[in-house]
Amino acid sequence: MRRQNKKHRTIRKCISGPNFTGQHLLHHPQTIRQLMETVLLRSTDTVLEIGAGKGVLTFPLAEKVDRVIAVEMDANFVKTLREKAENHPKIKLIQGDIREIGLPAKPFCVVANIPFSITTAILEKLMGAEGHAFQRGALILEKGAARRFTKSSTMDPRLLMWRMNFQFEMRTMVPRTHFAPPPSVDAAIVRIVRRDHPLMSAKEGNKFIAFAAYALSEPKQPVADTFRGIFTPVQLKMALKNAKVDREQAVAFLSLEQWASLFHTMLQYVTPNRWPRK
Repeated sequence: MRRQNKKHRTIRKCISGPNFTGQHLLHHPQTIRQLMETVLLRSTDTVLEIGAGKGVLTFPLAEKVDRVIAVEMDANFVKTLREKAENHPKIKLIQGDIREIGLPAKPFCVVANIPFSITTAILEKLMGAEGHAFQRGALILEKGAARRFTKSSTMDPRLLMWRMNFQFEMRTMVPRTHFAPPPSVDAAIVRIVRRDHPLMSAKEGNKFIAFAAYALSEPKQPVADTFRGIFTPVQLKMALKNAKVDREQAVAFLSLEQWASLFHTMLQYVTPNRWPRK
């Protein structure tokens, strides 16, 4: 037990620092294999790896795909990775914070054990306007976050917006013992895939979040009552008809397609001064 704690203290010391975001290094071979298999890699793929660490994913990925862009913030890890990757032309190493690095302009996927503490920021980057080329991914998330992102319904306007363009699926649970140092909770592999037919443009994301937040402030209220503050009576009648929504249906039970229809009717027919503000 003492040996294990000493090992974990050594790793923690190595990766700690003023900008460290709480990454826990994956070391379990079976989980590494499951993570890579989840994203269904092709030989022509470009893969973005967030938090490369010691390269337990970086080098196996390079054997399967055309290009690996490995992002790592810790200078010590980057130095080691550069030495290991000297004879691996498929690997491009970038030292820096993923939140401040530009994403690939051409289609790419993500395979990553991301730092739990910046999960939301990473997903916002990938599924926002900047991530227009993001196609699919397999990410290890903290178990609670994985459950929130993949449950059948949500009252979170931001997650609702992400679901307009992406599908989330919980795959495999990952025990905390598969990491060093182990986090305080278990984790899970989540698969994210861009929809073949997105329901809205990511550029409209902030407008939709404001729209959804306004409506979900009282999720049990009938949609006709909720949207009176946005639509005129004539517009409301048309919006509900187009979305195939009953006037008495609770906002909480709107489908993604209904949300998208109501939102686009607002953009098309309602003057901007009546739009909800974020």
